Amino acid sequence: MCAIGLVDIDDTLSYDICQYCHFPYVDTLISSKKVYFEKSYQSEYSDGSIDNFREFTFTISDGEKDMFTYHFDGQIRNPIIEIPSHLIFNSGRKYFIYANEKDAPDIMAECTVPDPAPDISLVSLKTGISILDLPKEGCYFWVDGPGDVRDPLKEDTTTYTRRFAEIEFSFSNNNPESYYALFLIGSPINVSLWGDYGPGNDAPNFLNYNILESNTDGFFYKYKGGGTIQHFCWQFPAHAYQLDCTHYDTLNTFFIDGSKIPDGNCTVKISTYWDNVQYIPSFIEYFRVRLMSIPKEAYLFYKSLYTYDIRADDPFSELVNINGNIVGGNGIIALCRSRDLIVYSGQTGWMYDPFF
Repeated sequence: MCAIGLVDIDDTLSYDICQYCHFPYVDTLISSKKVYFEKSYQSEYSDGSIDNFREFTFTISDGEKDMFTYHFDGQIRNPIIEIPSHLIFNSGRKYFIYANEKDAPDIMAECTVPDPAPDISLVSLKTGISILDLPKEGCYFWVDGPGDVRDPLKEDTTTYTRRFAEIEFSFSNNNPESYYALFLIGSPINVSLWGDYGPGNDAPNFLNYNILESNTDGFFYKYKGGGTIQHFCWQFPAHAYQLDCTHYDTLNTFFIDGSKIPDGNCTVKISTYWDNVQYIPSFIEYFRVRLMSIPKEAYLFYKSLYTYDIRADDPFSELVNINGNIVGGNGIIALCRSRDLIVYSGQTGWMYDPFF
């Protein structure tokens, strides 16, 4: 069995971005409290169902008692377990995670919860817009009135507004044995109060970003298991009365080794875009710059994947061991702490509005 999950025990947000969508329910992939499972096997020896989990059980223990247990009697493929928000985990304490199923060896992981992430301070914020032509193919969003969704008429709507933000922030670090992952979350205003019927305005969304400047070396890598909603397609399918939202994309994050932070102070400038045609939501009231404190084994796991990828095309490179904390299987399950910096965007205009 393979398992992976960075579980943010401090996250209380709901990311139900497309709550009215039918299959494939892309919003279920957006979470910071889920552990993802799959089986590793050789396809040439597979009968087509070997990767199904049978009689699957997942348990979290504090070493004295079971805190949470999930069990599924039948067959399930690639189970995704959401860790309940009411569970309480303490920094510095070790927790034990077990999983088993009928046809594969049991797996176990130990995880010590790290200290909370340090406070983050805003250094600067720069915002702006670009006016872009609407795409001639594919679907995008337009609302003529409440409940009336249609394509925009080319003769009366030909452009839309893409907004950008550059956010510079800093944090102090006095512990060289600390490790971090950096996330950015866009939070919309309350749709019921402001009347923007655009998709993605019901819940926060994890956003991809670029590193413009940093005084600390780190590396980008895809966040295994999670995703970001990048584009919505609003249609009325012939077989359903629900709106169809379709596309999500890989979420990347920046990993930092605390021992590499010069003079104990890390400064980073990032940039991101949003517009509700390709990137959502169309209205971001504020950003959450999230600094997640992760265990050392989680950092080493992602660092080994990153190293493997950059050496993959070099036939003379040394072998890379994929580090993790799963005994009896592969992967990483880590309990993490986070802290958010709230940065208000100052946005006033909507999707087609040429104002910030």
